[in-house]
Amino acid sequence: MNLTEPKFKDQYSSGGECYFRASILAYDSEGIEKVEWIQQENIYLLFPEQPDSNNGTAVSSTYYIKGNVGDIIFSINVTSKNPSTSQVLPQKIICYDSPKNLTFVPISNFSFNFFKSTYSLYVNITGLEDNTDLPWFSTFNDYEFQVYISFEFNKYKLTFVGVPDDISPVWTFYNEDKTAQFNIPSPKKNFISYQSMKFLYYEPNEYQMISLYDYPQYWFSFKPIERYPYINVMETFFKPKLVSSNDDGTYNYFINLNSIFSSLNFDLRYQNYSSVTKIEKIYNENYSIFVLSNITVNETILTNNRLFKINGIGLNSINRNEIIFTWERYLWNTLSFAGFPFGFGSGGNNNGPIMDISVLTNLNLSDQGYKFSIGDRGDTITFNGNNTNLTGPTIIEYNVQDYLYNLKRVYLKYSTQFGISRIILNNYGDNYATYGIYSYFSTDFNLLSGDLKNGELEFFYQYDIMEDGSFEIIVIDANSISTNVMLAYPDSLLDNFGFSTESISNITFLFNDVNLTDSYGYNIMYLETNDDVPLSFEPCLQIIPQWDNITILGEWINSRYEFKFFMPPNLVPGDFEYALKTPGFHMILNTELPDEFQLNVISDRIDLMGPIVTEINKNPSSNAAVIINNENYNISWTFTITDYNGFDKGYVVVIGSIDNILYNFTIISPTEYSNEFTYQIDITLNNNTCISQTYSIAEMVLYDKYGLNSTFFMNKAIDYTPNINPLYQIQNKSLFSIKTVCPKAIGSFIQPELKSFDFEPKSIDVGSLNRDVTFTYGISIGSGIKEYPIVYLTTTNFQKIKCNDVITTPINSTFNEYKCTLTLPYGFGLPQDIMVNLYGLIGFGNYFGFSSATLRTMGYPFLIETSFTSFDSQSAGFITSTSSISTEGGSLLIYGKFPINGDISVEFSKGYSLTPSKKSGSIIKVDGVKPSSDSFTISIKNGISKSNLYTVTPHKTEYFRPILTSKCKGTPICGGPTQGTCNDVLGCICNSPWVGVDCSSKVIILPQPVFNNTSPSIVINGTTSDNSESSIVALISVVAIREIDFNNKVVHMYSFDHWEYISNNSKLSTYSSNIVNKNGSTTPISVNIEYFENEKTIEFAGQEIKMKPSSIKYTINIDHYPFSARLNQLQLIISATAITNSDSDSCSNKEFDNTTSESSDYIKLSISNKSLYGRLIKRALVDSVPVTISNELLDQSLGAIDDSHTSQSFIGINIPIYSKKVIIDPDFSLLLNSNPTTTNDNENSICSPKSSSTGLSKAQLAGIIVGCSAAAIAITVATVVTIHKKKDLAKQKKIFSAKLKTMS
Repeated sequence: MNLTEPKFKDQYSSGGECYFRASILAYDSEGIEKVEWIQQENIYLLFPEQPDSNNGTAVSSTYYIKGNVGDIIFSINVTSKNPSTSQVLPQKIICYDSPKNLTFVPISNFSFNFFKSTYSLYVNITGLEDNTDLPWFSTFNDYEFQVYISFEFNKYKLTFVGVPDDISPVWTFYNEDKTAQFNIPSPKKNFISYQSMKFLYYEPNEYQMISLYDYPQYWFSFKPIERYPYINVMETFFKPKLVSSNDDGTYNYFINLNSIFSSLNFDLRYQNYSSVTKIEKIYNENYSIFVLSNITVNETILTNNRLFKINGIGLNSINRNEIIFTWERYLWNTLSFAGFPFGFGSGGNNNGPIMDISVLTNLNLSDQGYKFSIGDRGDTITFNGNNTNLTGPTIIEYNVQDYLYNLKRVYLKYSTQFGISRIILNNYGDNYATYGIYSYFSTDFNLLSGDLKNGELEFFYQYDIMEDGSFEIIVIDANSISTNVMLAYPDSLLDNFGFSTESISNITFLFNDVNLTDSYGYNIMYLETNDDVPLSFEPCLQIIPQWDNITILGEWINSRYEFKFFMPPNLVPGDFEYALKTPGFHMILNTELPDEFQLNVISDRIDLMGPIVTEINKNPSSNAAVIINNENYNISWTFTITDYNGFDKGYVVVIGSIDNILYNFTIISPTEYSNEFTYQIDITLNNNTCISQTYSIAEMVLYDKYGLNSTFFMNKAIDYTPNINPLYQIQNKSLFSIKTVCPKAIGSFIQPELKSFDFEPKSIDVGSLNRDVTFTYGISIGSGIKEYPIVYLTTTNFQKIKCNDVITTPINSTFNEYKCTLTLPYGFGLPQDIMVNLYGLIGFGNYFGFSSATLRTMGYPFLIETSFTSFDSQSAGFITSTSSISTEGGSLLIYGKFPINGDISVEFSKGYSLTPSKKSGSIIKVDGVKPSSDSFTISIKNGISKSNLYTVTPHKTEYFRPILTSKCKGTPICGGPTQGTCNDVLGCICNSPWVGVDCSSKVIILPQPVFNNTSPSIVINGTTSDNSESSIVALISVVAIREIDFNNKVVHMYSFDHWEYISNNSKLSTYSSNIVNKNGSTTPISVNIEYFENEKTIEFAGQEIKMKPSSIKYTINIDHYPFSARLNQLQLIISATAITNSDSDSCSNKEFDNTTSESSDYIKLSISNKSLYGRLIKRALVDSVPVTISNELLDQSLGAIDDSHTSQSFIGINIPIYSKKVIIDPDFSLLLNSNPTTTNDNENSICSPKSSSTGLSKAQLAGIIVGCSAAAIAITVATVVTIHKKKDLAKQKKIFSAKLKTMS
């Protein structure tokens, strides 16, 4: 006999009492007879919170215990069946009195939790008992100011919620029974003032809500002097949220006052000087809740089921408001929301519709009962059976294992009489049960083998659904009988895997000081830990930049974690809010970390809200619209819409109060991204077809150009998302509705009728690949159909799906045929059959619907019989969806249903396949997906079997383009107004054909070059029209690659001995080589040389680059390199040399600087009026990610040659540590300067005396070239421009060509 004993901790009392909840799981292969809980000492309450769940071999027993201060003693007696043996487990728990002699010493500053709007600090506490649950604390007014204690990252943490009544320099709190007082220094300073507090908008006192979803919204504005103002509203789920800023520096705050209560006492509290101001308001509901009355229930006994037909009159059914359907089976409830037309049988809103709903149960009902209710306050319908001799599912085997971050996989092998209907994860926090944290139906778990009566299944849950050390799996069969399995809480989760702030050695970002003013893009966080190995868990980055809480999983790359995250535009300036999460409950907030770990946001304007309607006009403006004669009549609304970011798109839905017809309108801005515009919507009515009713705005959703939305729903289920209502500024609610009066009565219309209904197939295997069902039905349209009916499928658990894609075929003027095909979700309906319903046939003032039971009485098919076949080991399964993936590639999660034991691989349409790094029957993970800028398909292969093809569309990861500031250059600035203009941010903007940082040069147009076929070198000859006699030889070489450490000392240096040549086309050649590393491995290196005849814009590392005509671009690829240490980096050394062989006087000059407009460094080597210009982009693709790199001059250390006829530079391109590959993309061109370097006026110029300028000799020229070769030249590209008399041109070409042959 195996026993999972309860784990207790001693407790501190509350009001002199302690409360415990204890569970035990007993297992014996021969069966468990009983489990007894025996009260012994100091227990005055001991009762089963839920009965023993006995499946024969396993028993789960849970009891609730209550005792006074002192020792609480009891025992648990477990008896097995065969042989009959007993095992007694004595238990002792200590209930301590509320602590009084505690000492709190702060060991950290206060930090603000922006996810919960709380203040916290870590403390040392003396006086606590060992192995005891943490005590409860209280304040003077727990309703407005609360405190609680937790143990996080091996430290005690005090957290404060709300606002105290004063701003004393200390915050005071008490033990539970207020017999001891404790103090902590306040995080707030005295005399903080919130300047210019102004209430922008709020609902009036005693505001009457017109529907359940018309909750008030409150706005106020002030100028804060700190990042997190001291404001709180205790009565709402949401805290004040900063959503926008104003030109005067004030901030606008928004509070959503949604409440689950019928009334709301709103208490806004904010600190002002030395007091706390309160503003109290009361909001009451003034709307009607849907109620079902006059209920009748009729039962039909079927072969395998019992079908119940429920009818009743629906009261207060207006505007398609969603209705709550509650399906209760023993302790477990299923809540389902459905709006019109589901459940509506006949009638109209003006006379109380007849509801028509079907419920399907098991044939052999349990005495534990079923309950069903419709609406918030309707009567409960009970279905009871008399079968008392029922046992729950038998759990033959189960195990739990880690799968992915924060994700556990549960495996169950089971046997049950009626089939598994539902699985619930039940969590116990603070010794009280919280039912149904996770609920799984047959569509949610995956059957691995067998069926729902005898088989194996798997499902997944997250760590953070649990709040303490116990929770259970509840397996429920189709007759509501359950079996419980207790699960232990992972110890590693409790201690957060030993991770804390002390574990972090460094946090940096790809981009910092990010300017988000009308700008956005991806960024990367780099997390370094104290050890040079991955953590024992997968860390996550948690952010909430706008409204959504976003979690990003880290990737271990180059001995650190990388988190790629998107930063939207116009965020709150200052420190970017983020948190690092373990798979447990706790997180490390950026407010707990030092300044050097912060990401600074720059933003001139805050805008976190969607577009707003500032004005509404309607026509007719006040009186009802009276429709007479045979003329069309237009009713209309005109909206004025404003948005700082610029409006993008939106829609409005108008609804009729009697017929429930929807009118949908798409809103389009007259100009792209308008900041303000007016839009009108019209509904055309005719006296022959209209009915007297009220038309109202039911929905409005507006989007700005960055995707932020504002949302108004009159009739959707309660939504706890704090969306901004686009109509919040419109206080006159009567503007939302227009009343119409029509001469024709509803009774004078001929209403439509259902004439035929069928579907195929009548039975379906919901575990198969083909799960399509096609429905066809015919309607006699009468006076006309305003909306056609929709098929709804419902299960015994009251899951619902509907068939929306309806094809209408008019047969004649009085008859329409409708057809719709629906793919059933995997496992839908199990373990019983599926009810077929048809709702939503709308005529004139009346609507009609038919439940499954009603279709049966009309002689139509009404049930889909279900079966299930699990995948065998030879099947490939099928794919239903995937996780998102960027164009950079990486890891991909594939969701679907797969054989658990198959030899699975994932095939990509790009021509490669990957073996999963993680595999289950529901989720497959593959790593190393290759970068792709366009869509691709994947499939699962298992032997000769293949799954369906699934299309994956990568999203583009657009990184920030950092804005650098520099002064415009040149004399005159930017070459003067005809050559360029100065931009304070971007620098000189040149007018064509001028180029360069100061717009003083022109590109020299050169002929098509000829590529060398033995090494990456090239010779270009050309002549300009200025008849200059100067000639220039430009030599660009990759000299070496070296590894350097963090002190800039050389660790290894490499050269290239041999090149392989591939001629791609006349303008592009590729050269490949490799270096042999010190550990014996090789690092492949390739060079693409591309000639651009004309100007062209290309993209590299997320940056647009304009290539000049006659320029040459190098693309250098360096594959994996084994770095000696994680702090080391590679340095690629490039040599650039300009040489002249002129007989005239000359001066040389060298410039190395950055250009803001191109986000690059540049090297410019000038001799007289000619220049070699090299652009060094300050970005590289490092492991497919754009990364900022640096360039530096190495002239002094490497001995560059400089004289009046020669200018040489060595540039080091510094490459950070990487894993797979790095790509660098410099380019070079020759320029003709408008301001020749001819004198010593420039302090950097080297000029020759007029008498001695005879140019370099052939020997000198050869020496320079050969010298470069001897210095381990890896890539040699020579560009020659000879611009002189024809008699010298041929001579110069021969000299340089000979030297190239020598070097090759």
